[in-house]
Amino acid sequence: MDIKLKKGIGDFTFGMKAADVTAKLGKPDKIYEDEEDENELIYQYNKSKIKFTFYQEHEGKLGYIRCASPKLTYQGKPIIQAPADAVIKDVFGSQIDDWQEEDYNSFATYISEKYWLVLNAEYDEVTDIELGVPFKNDEEYDWG
Repeated sequence: MDIKLKKGIGDFTFGMKAADVTAKLGKPDKIYEDEEDENELIYQYNKSKIKFTFYQEHEGKLGYIRCASPKLTYQGKPIIQAPADAVIKDVFGSQIDDWQEEDYNSFATYISEKYWLVLNAEYDEVTDIELGVPFKNDEEYDWG
């Protein structure tokens, strides 16, 4: 599964519907509402270590992906369980230069707002990523 910045991961692109995802992966292991936003529905696939968030206020479109799969790559380079600094410099270095680090003592996050990409790291290794649909402007998503 390769990350496609501003588009999605692998065959899963922002704007897809839940039926499109289930056609590819089958029935999710778990379906639940986001704790902070009841208008967001999350499909969780345990074996694939991926979660898809569908925005109910936007016709149920896929708007957010969280992935911890060791098969996750960017341009063929591995991300999960790789050293965070290596992922930032060697994997995304030529593309992303706006990283903001937030240190929470036991883990850290590295955020690129330009690409709506978050790297979560613990023990200085990337544990998972979060990728969101980008914005056209302050009020509109860019569904591509």
